[in-house]
Amino acid sequence: MSENRTPLEINDAVDFYRQWPKLRGNAEQLLKAQALAKDDVEVLRWMIKVVDMVGPHDIKRESQPEIGT
Repeated sequence: MSENRTPLEINDAVDFYRQWPKLRGNAEQLLKAQALAKDDVEVLRWMIKVVDMVGPHDIKRESQPEIGT
């Protein structure tokens, strides 16, 4: 049975954060597939670690001006 996948659409950093639980699984599958070069695997592992550290207080909508500007 083929899997019907909807196209991935990410509108901004907030949207990416909201979708991260699903996207993290995609990244982990890339690591498990062992189809990446050793350096690419290391970069992807670090990307996952860094994104896991991000919380809602770290991001804002792109259309919002920064405080104090």
